[in-house]
Amino acid sequence: MKPPIIRIERGERRYHYLWLKYVTGIDLAQHCARSLHGPYSRDVQQDGPRDLTVTLDANRYALAYYLCGVTTGPYRWEDNPHLAFERAPGYNVVIQVKDLQVTLTDARPIPFTSRHVPPDDPNAGDKAFATCRNWQFAHHLRAAGVVTIPGERPRGLGTGSVPGQMTLM
Repeated sequence: MKPPIIRIERGERRYHYLWLKYVTGIDLAQHCARSLHGPYSRDVQQDGPRDLTVTLDANRYALAYYLCGVTTGPYRWEDNPHLAFERAPGYNVVIQVKDLQVTLTDARPIPFTSRHVPPDDPNAGDKAFATCRNWQFAHHLRAAGVVTIPGERPRGLGTGSVPGQMTLM
């Protein structure tokens, strides 16, 4: 199976952080990037080129991918781009994610909200967790059957699945 490709075209916003992660697992005791296990793409950087195309072939165990940006001042959390996506051979889409125009080839977005966060989660009442879209996506993955494994080391799937066979939408 050929790997997905992402093209990121930046607008005028500058980023304190801009990263893409190969998601291989989750840790719901953490928020922000630590809630999503897996290695970062070395190609996606906050000070990288304005237009970038990356073939996502650096980790064959990725069950999803996550693009996240934290903008510089004036800072407003709602300006931060977040995009979760998964392999989908033959699926191609161009979408606007805040000020990033993103083209996905052989991949599709995974829509998610906070609806999968159970109210009895020990961190659900903590604003740092509750407003964190990375953590919300980790809960989405948990609802899809991904096992929570504490610690932030890149791991295999941990679900018994074969890469590319889990549908997370």
